[in-house]
Formats: sequence, C-alpha cells, structure tokens
Amino acid sequence: MLNNVLDGFVQVMSLKPLFGILAGVIVGIIFGSIPGISAIMAIAILLPVTFFMDPIVGICMLLAVYKAGIYGGSISAILINTPGAAASFLTASDGFALTRKGKAGKALDTALFASVTGEALATIVLILVAAPISVISLKAGPIERTFLLIFAFTVISTMAREGLLMGLISCCLGMLFSMVGMSEITGASRFTFGITELTSGFAFTPMLIGILVMPTILVAIKRGGENKELDVIKLKTNIESRLSLKEFKSLLPTILRSTGIGAFIGAMPGLGSTAAAFMAYGEAKRRSKKPEDYGKGSLEGIAAAESANNAVCGSSMIPMLTLGIPGDDVTALLMGAFLIHGLTPGPMIFYESTDIIYAIFAGFLITDLVLLFVARIGFGFFIKVSALPKYYIYSCVTLFAIVGAYSVSQSMFDVLVLIGFTVFGYLMKVVGLNPAVFIVAFILAPFLEQNVDQSLSIVGTDYIQLFSSPISWVFIILSLLFVYSTFRFKTKKSKGFIKEY
Repeated sequence: MLNNVLDGFVQVMSLKPLFGILAGVIVGIIFGSIPGISAIMAIAILLPVTFFMDPIVGICMLLAVYKAGIYGGSISAILINTPGAAASFLTASDGFALTRKGKAGKALDTALFASVTGEALATIVLILVAAPISVISLKAGPIERTFLLIFAFTVISTMAREGLLMGLISCCLGMLFSMVGMSEITGASRFTFGITELTSGFAFTPMLIGILVMPTILVAIKRGGENKELDVIKLKTNIESRLSLKEFKSLLPTILRSTGIGAFIGAMPGLGSTAAAFMAYGEAKRRSKKPEDYGKGSLEGIAAAESANNAVCGSSMIPMLTLGIPGDDVTALLMGAFLIHGLTPGPMIFYESTDIIYAIFAGFLITDLVLLFVARIGFGFFIKVSALPKYYIYSCVTLFAIVGAYSVSQSMFDVLVLIGFTVFGYLMKVVGLNPAVFIVAFILAPFLEQNVDQSLSIVGTDYIQLFSSPISWVFIILSLLFVYSTFRFKTKKSKGFIKEY
C-alpha cells in the first residue's frame, strides 16, 4: 500500500494536477462562502469541464471543490451569520458571536485549522481502510449485491428530511427516469416516445444541473433581493485578530475527538456532514469545562463543528469506492464523475485502476495543504466575494449552466433537457420531494437492474436461493432496521420529544 501511495504522489506532483487542485480549492471556497450557493452546485457546473481532462486531474479538481466548499460555508457563517451550507449552522452561532466581539480573525482561523486537520485525518483513514474493505466486498456475488443495493435505496429514501414517503417517491422517480433509453440487458427501447435523442437516455450532466442548480436560482429570484450586507469597515479590524499556537493546542483534543465522530458518521451512508457537525458539537459541549459559552462565541464549538463536518469529506468516499454506494448527495455527483471518466466505483476499482485511485488519494492530502495556504492568505478576497450582489452571481451561474449542458455533446437537445429538468426540479422543491435522493437513485438503478438480472439467471425458478446467503440476510435486516428507526424518530419528533435546532 505504501508504494501505491508514493506512486500516487509522484503522479499528482506535476503541473496539471496541482493546477487543477488549486483551481478547485479557489472555486470551492468561493461557492461555499456565498449564501445560497453550495459546493454541490460548483461540482455540477464544473463537471462538463472535466470531460476533456485526464481522470486524475479532473477528479482531483472536483474533490478539491468538495473539500474547499464545505470549509467555505464557515466564512459567511462567521462573518454575516448566514451559513453557506447546512453543516455550518452551528459555526454561525458561535462564529458570528465572536465577530460581534471583534474576534472574526480568531473564528476564521479556528474554522480553517479545524477543517484542514479533520480532512487530513479522515483522508488517512480512507487510505488505510478502503482497500481492505474492498477485499471483503469482492466476496459478494450478484445476489448479495442486489440486497446491498436494496439496502442503499432504503438508506437514501430515509435520509430525506421531507419524510419517508417523500423520500420513497423521490427514489422511485429517479429509478423511473434512469430507465429511459435502450435497455443494456434486453436492447429494448423504453420510454423514448419515438425521440431518437433519448435512445441513450438522459444525459447525466444537463439533468444534474437542471435538478440541483437551476431550481435554487429560481427560488432565490422568487424570494427577491437580500437585505443582509457585509460590514466591511468593521471586518477590517475584526480579521486582524488571529488564533495563537497556544489556543490551537488547547483546541486539539476537541478537534481530534470531533474528527473521529465525523469520520465514523461519514462512513455511514445517508447521514452526511450536517449530522456529524451536530453530534460532534453536542459531544464537545458535554465534555467542555465551559458549556455555557457554546452558542455565545466558543472557539471549541467552532472547532468541533468544522472538524467533524470536514472529516465527512474523506470518510464518505469509503462506501462509494468500496461498495459503490454514495455516502451523501455530493459523493453521488462524484460517483457520476468517476463513471464519466470510465471508472466504476466498487471493490474492483482498486485492482483495475490502482494507479488512478492512489493518485486521487494523494491529491486528497495535497488539497488540504493547498486549502490551508489559499484560505489563509485569501481571507480578504473571499470576504469581498461573499458580499457580492446576488444578481451578478446568479447570472454567471446560469450562463455556466447553459454552456456546461451544451458542451457535453454540443447538442441543443441537452439544453432542452436542462430546461425541462429545471422546471421538474423546481416542482420537486415546491411539493417537497428531495432532488439529492432522485440523483442517487438515478445513478444506482442501472446497477440494481443488472444485478437482479444476473441473480435471476443464477437461481432460475428456485427463488428461495435468493435468501440462502447470510450476507443477503444482513442487508435485509439492516434495511428493516433503517425503516423502523426512521419511523421511530419521526414519531418522537412529532410528539415533541426531539427538538430541532
């Protein structure tokens, strides 16, 4: 393994991969720091750009956007009390309190150092455990993979905040749209309605941008202009205060403990960075000598939330790379990027594309160093960007979205697909469906269909063999437990036993 990692560093330490990582970090911080614009939107927009790149360069750039975007959400959270991402909600409560006390610099430094530390340690965990897990995963056949995918669909359906019913409907819609085009198994055309452009199905990138990016802009336009403005005059004095080495050492136990929580949560499909941030924050508050400071300007609170939600970045790649199950909505997009570059996530990827995978792992670690350097020297620039009028930002995003959709195959039909899914995505938001669940189901459905077909070919008419494997029963039980725990959580929440933040 060590030789593979060293070879990976050799591949990444060249001009193109390093430039891709640098560009990804800058774009990620910018998109993450702007309220209403997230890293997932940046990845969706930049995905077409990577078509023309080497897989190592393109995927490393997207991963850099992912990591930097999660950190970028803390900038607007700390400075203007507006989280750029849901995972930065807790950072806003303590960070903005410090900003009002004239200690924005300390808050920004704490968020940065905690983020980088959490990301780096979680990446090391990813490197150490991914390959061994893939060895175990190779023992699973089509039958076991079928029940694994059923478990994955159960997880993504229950992770929707809108509720289990809406999650199931979103999941079923994603599966339905993935069936459009020619079947890879039978060769029959399905749901094309005589439109030749649909023979190969919906192009992933226009559909992705239409579902995830454009509806957000339409919602922002509907809400009108924003009243919050950045007080640059006060912040010029605020950002001069910095975190000392002594203060960082005192925060290190909290950062390490929260990183462990974030890495564990990230490895569990469907939980994500928001859950990790809340759990780590609660644990840090429980252990703190000054729990009364939390929510009122606690550096420990910022360190706990940021190290945990950034640790998810590395560990969420574990189920995606080893099992082919996206850990969250962002890794679902990254899984699409892998597939576009001819890499199929799953246990075989460590044997079929060893050099590329370990180069990507090396890129993960280098991204942390680049993020530390770029964010540290660019605080002033990113502060100004986060205060830009939203009509400039949304206009640029819309333009990039249209160009990105067209660039996939230089076809106006893809632009029409973009427009169609923009309307569909907006309607999903209106009725309460979950776009992220839709995307994950769209990606995973072909794998489920393929494994079901192979499983039925193996068992013939003796369907009882489908339930003869102990591994299959493990995933059946896990699926039932997820459904039960979701119902129980919703019941307690409806009765008022669980309070929302």
